Amino acid sequence: MHNKVCKFPEEEPLASAAEQKLIMLVDDDPVFRNITKNLLLAQGYQVVEAEDGLEGLKRLRESVPDLVLCDLSMPVLDGLEFVEEVSLEYPSLPLIVVSATEDISDVAKALRFGIKDFLPKPISNHRHLTNSIENTLLDSFDHLSDQRDFATQWFRVENGDVPEEQELHWHLRYLQKNPNAAKELLHALLPETDASQGAWRFNYRLLQSIDMMPMVFDYAWLINGQLAFYLVDSNSHASDGAPTTLLVRALFHDYLRHLKNFNADLKDIAYLVEKGLSCSEPASPVNALFGLVDLSAGSMSILPAGMDSQWSNSVITQHIAAGVPLGENCVKNFITKDLPIDSGCRLSLSRLGSSSFSFDLYKDVH
Repeated sequence: MHNKVCKFPEEEPLASAAEQKLIMLVDDDPVFRNITKNLLLAQGYQVVEAEDGLEGLKRLRESVPDLVLCDLSMPVLDGLEFVEEVSLEYPSLPLIVVSATEDISDVAKALRFGIKDFLPKPISNHRHLTNSIENTLLDSFDHLSDQRDFATQWFRVENGDVPEEQELHWHLRYLQKNPNAAKELLHALLPETDASQGAWRFNYRLLQSIDMMPMVFDYAWLINGQLAFYLVDSNSHASDGAPTTLLVRALFHDYLRHLKNFNADLKDIAYLVEKGLSCSEPASPVNALFGLVDLSAGSMSILPAGMDSQWSNSVITQHIAAGVPLGENCVKNFITKDLPIDSGCRLSLSRLGSSSFSFDLYKDVH
């Protein structure tokens, strides 16, 4: 891979982002609230405080801020309950979680409620907090906040294009240095194993050793009847597998988010993901696979990126060769197109003694 150009942003006054902006700080720790409040006031923000989730909801009904900072471990109404309530009542209000929780599953639950960032306590470098706030507010001002998820906040991509001087958020290095936390987070972010669209149903099964970094599957239904998905083996690179997998997740969803009414294209997805990975210091080539189901055409297409797989329906079986890994110009790999799904099909792969994956798509006849 070529030399990476990503870097931390320079320290700059945040007056443009802070001007007239109100931040709600919800935390039961008075010391943390006081330190953070003084930091924010010094940056030019206005601050309103609440010592637990219930008081935070009361304050929200009095005046809606521009952004909420909250803890996850609080009395009366804990952070998860608070985040869920806010996401339902104020879906466009950006939230950043700052918490000392060691339960990664709690973090993953908060991510699913649409938080824009997560910062672990103690915050050793307050620039991480001020950068996170500034970036989230800028997204909100540009009306992009409700379109972005947590992973995209880590690696910000706009209009399918990666600027030459891309911001690389510190989270990826943190996960690179903490493999157990990375493993827990990757497991927790796996989507539901069963889903449906109209008469079509699918489920996937992942069996893998708990001693290894996991394979990660993710998917998205598109409004034009397509189902886009990918599979990444985060264990295929010892130290960079977890941050690389999270970047793939961010870039994949960012591509789909900007599609609007256009059809997804496997080579476009792979090109954008590889372009993003080439710009990120913690990223390295990994084994992966991309797929696209077109329900209206009754077909599936597969782009391998280092993973050897098998596809079958009730009539035919086809082997799909692995090709070169993601990050090594996998867009040149052969795409197996227009595989007929008929009333159903299966995509599967197995790594002997360590893991197996199967994806079953079928039409519900009832």
